[in-house]
Amino acid sequence: MIPKNNDMRFEVTTRCNYHCVICPREKLTRKIETMSLRLFKTLFDRIVFETDQYDTLTFPGMGEPLLDKSLEDKIVYARTRKKGLPVLILSNASLLTPERFLAFEDLGVDSIRVSLYGNDEESYSRVHGVKNKRMFEKIREHLLAACSLKKKTKLYLTLNVIEGYNEKIVQGWIAFWKDKADLLEVWRPHNWVDAMTYRKVQKKMLSTCGRPFKGPLQVQVDGTVNMCCFDFDGKLTVGDLKTQTLREIFSSPIFNKIVKCHTNGEFKRSGLICAHCDQRNIDKSDVMIYNSKYNIEDRVKELSTTYKKVI
Repeated sequence: MIPKNNDMRFEVTTRCNYHCVICPREKLTRKIETMSLRLFKTLFDRIVFETDQYDTLTFPGMGEPLLDKSLEDKIVYARTRKKGLPVLILSNASLLTPERFLAFEDLGVDSIRVSLYGNDEESYSRVHGVKNKRMFEKIREHLLAACSLKKKTKLYLTLNVIEGYNEKIVQGWIAFWKDKADLLEVWRPHNWVDAMTYRKVQKKMLSTCGRPFKGPLQVQVDGTVNMCCFDFDGKLTVGDLKTQTLREIFSSPIFNKIVKCHTNGEFKRSGLICAHCDQRNIDKSDVMIYNSKYNIEDRVKELSTTYKKVI
């Protein structure tokens, strides 16, 4: 059973030039590497040869996609193989110059979602772990330029609010960017399953977060397939696209075990990290603070890429 979703996500690198306080990079045991263009082509071809259900390509992951020097080549290849394919990028924008933004527009990139967790040098450098405090002004200047230049490529900005770091800048951040970016979202950070403790895991939980049934295809940097984007270290890896078909991967013993647990809501003695994941919380009223476009109650039940309902 291939999960019913239209988004194929490629983690093209696990390298990152930031040290954000909400990111568990220090706990990452997976190899720090970048996916070669050759491997990307092989994996992409495997997917589109086997099924036509995926009509969107997203570049997220534990690394910064713009550090991948072959990212543009990967986009060109994918959109050559699948005409009109929407491409989405998630980035910290540290390398998103106005020139590169225009290059992405020329390549047909649909949207770029930027993590912008500060509204001044102090809050930005503290949350993102950036030593050069002038980086904030540089990035804001580049984003403002992108806002004025954009014609087709949408610019989405995301703010995660961390108590003791940046909670005082929220209203100023919204006021500054509201009439410039295409979408603003203000969240409280999640737990990366079991790596952090930002959200309280509720006693009464949903039987499933929905991802085993409706989640996107998560291709990790080494070609393996992960069940969940919140599983940063690959503990829910269900197969290897380098050697297996999607149907083989999504009929594997580990995938069937995950589906069974998410069907009956029974995780005791399963050994799955899903057992204490905040994504199964029933009450999600404290997850999102602000959204400039979508109803918050609906938005927290949707994916952050295609906005398909997952819960």
